Amino acid sequence: MKLLRKIAGIVERNPERPPQEGELRRWPFLTMVLIGVSISVPFFAFGGQLGQHANFTTVAIGVILGSALLGLWGVLTGYVGLVARLPTAMIIQRTFGRRGSMAIVGMMVLTSFCWFGLQTQILVKSLAAILRTQLAYELDERIGVVLVGALIASTAVIGVKAMGKVAVVSVPLLLMATLVPLAIGLDRHGMAGLFAARPITEPMGLGMIVSVVVGAEVFGCSINPDLSRFLKTAGDNATAMTINYAIAFPLLLILAAALGTLYGNADLVATMLAAGIALPGTLIIILATWTSNDKNLYASALALSALFPKVERWQLAVVAGVLGTCLAAADILGHFIVWLTFMGLLIAPMSGAYVADFLMKRSRYTDANAPIPAFRAAPLMAWVFGIAVGVAALPRANVGLGLFEITHAPTVDALLAAMVFLFVADRVPGSRPAAALT
Repeated sequence: MKLLRKIAGIVERNPERPPQEGELRRWPFLTMVLIGVSISVPFFAFGGQLGQHANFTTVAIGVILGSALLGLWGVLTGYVGLVARLPTAMIIQRTFGRRGSMAIVGMMVLTSFCWFGLQTQILVKSLAAILRTQLAYELDERIGVVLVGALIASTAVIGVKAMGKVAVVSVPLLLMATLVPLAIGLDRHGMAGLFAARPITEPMGLGMIVSVVVGAEVFGCSINPDLSRFLKTAGDNATAMTINYAIAFPLLLILAAALGTLYGNADLVATMLAAGIALPGTLIIILATWTSNDKNLYASALALSALFPKVERWQLAVVAGVLGTCLAAADILGHFIVWLTFMGLLIAPMSGAYVADFLMKRSRYTDANAPIPAFRAAPLMAWVFGIAVGVAALPRANVGLGLFEITHAPTVDALLAAMVFLFVADRVPGSRPAAALT
C-alpha cells in the first residue's frame, strides 16, 4: 500500500491545474527531455537520407540555417506555454473555442498515436534484425511490440517527472554511443570520405534542405507548450529551446548525415552492423525510441484530456499506450506514412494561429476566468486558409496541387499563411465582434 501511495503521489494529475511552484523546473530539465525526444531511429534515417541527396557541405549549411529558424519558432511556442501554464490542447481551446477545437485536438491525438505506433514498430523490427543476425534468435515481433509498448507507456503514465528521469540517463549515453560509428567510419575512410565526390540521386539544393529540415520538426515545435509550462522563467524557455533546436538538433542531424555519407545508407541498423557494434547499438535504439515515444504518448494523453476533462490524465495515458501499441501490432509502418504527412500539414497552421492570437490578446490565455466560446470564427478561418495554402504548395508527386512554391516546405507555408491571415483579420473593421460564436 505504501508503494502504491508513493507512486500515486508522483503521477501527474489533471492538466487544467497550473503547475505548482514545486513542480516548476529550470532549463536543463527541458533541454534533456527535448534532446532525448530528438534522438530517434527515424531521426537518424532522416539525417542519413539528407546525406544521400546532397554533398556534405551543403547538408551541413542547410541543417544549420533550418535549425536556426526552428529555434526561433520553438522559443515562441514554448513562451505561450510558459505564460499560459497550459498544455497545447487547452491552449487551442482558447484559440478556436471549445467545440471549434475538437477536430484539431482529435487530429493531434491521432498523429501522436501514429507516431507512437510507428516508432514502436521500427524499434521492434530493428531489435529483431539485430537478434537474428547476431544471435540467430527469431523474435516474435507482436510479443516484442506489446513488451516495448508497455515499457514506454510506464513512464508516460507517470508524467513529466519520469520523462525527465529517463532523459537524464539516456541522453549522455546516446550522445557518447552515437559518436562510436562516426569514429569508426572516419578511421576507415578519413575526413576525405565525407567530402569526396560521389553520385547523388535526386539532388536537393540548399533552399530545399533548409525547408525540409524546418518542415520535419514543425509539429514538435507546435506542441512545445506541453512541456514548457513547467519552466520557471522566460529565460529558461529561451535557453532550452535555443540549445535544443539551434545547437543540439543540428549537431545530431549533421552527425546522422555524416553516418549516411560514410556508410552509404540511411539505415541505422545497417550502419551499426557495418561498424561492428550491433549488440551495443541495441541500447541506442531502445533508449532513442523510449525518450522520443514518451513525448508522443504524453502529448496524446494531454490532448485526450481536452476531449474527456473528467478522466484523469494518467488513465488517458494508459488508453493511449494501448491504442498506440495496437497500431504498431497492426503494421502501421506499411500504411500511414502519407497520412502522417497530411497530419503535419493540417496541424502546422494550428500553431501559427495560436501563436498569432496569443500575441494579439495575451489575457485570453492567462485569465483563468476568461470566457471560452464554442467557436471563434477568425482563428478557424485562418486555420482553414493555412491548410489550403499548404495543399496548394504541396507538390503533385506528394498528392498536392503543386500550384506554387513559397518556402519549398508546404508545412511552413501553411503555418505562415495562418499567422498572416489572423493578423490581417484582426485589423479588418468589424471583424472582432464576429470572431466569437457561442
